[in-house]
Amino acid sequence: MSMTTEQRQAQVSYVPKILRNMAEICEEMGVGEKTVKAWVQKGAPIAVEGDGRKVRYSAEMARLQAWRIIFLCRD
Repeated sequence: MSMTTEQRQAQVSYVPKILRNMAEICEEMGVGEKTVKAWVQKGAPIAVEGDGRKVRYSAEMARLQAWRIIFLCRD
């Protein structure tokens, strides 16, 4: 099935924005580390790797924003 020029122009491409550490998550979401850690405890889609002093955080921005909207609407 071939697409017309109009159909091709209507396509949308999504490139996920990965927040690679705590600082990026805090900056993009406009919150502090304490809030991010609380979100993790409440089930936010934030990956936490490691333990003790060497903990790494990462998240996909759109998923985290969607979770935040749903989370805020529940309260």
